[in-house]
Amino acid sequence: MKRTPIQRLRATGKLTVDDFCEVCGYWRGHLIWVKLEDTDGLWYIRVNHPDGGYLYDGYWRTYRDRTTADAVAEAFRGAELGGSES
Repeated sequence: MKRTPIQRLRATGKLTVDDFCEVCGYWRGHLIWVKLEDTDGLWYIRVNHPDGGYLYDGYWRTYRDRTTADAVAEAFRGAELGGSES
């Protein structure tokens, strides 16, 4: 069964923050950071390549009912990290 992006990120065991409004950690050397900035549903997403370059850096406007799992999925999509799990 294929895991979701948040499940893949959590499976690495390299999370520095994991709560309802923020997740920060590493997946295959990539820094993945998502944070709900305000109650209007504005998420800040940053994904850095292992070499330090930015693959995603900006705001993602969503509906208020979006979760950190949704924001991490957007980070994976936006940075084109979908690929296989292996």
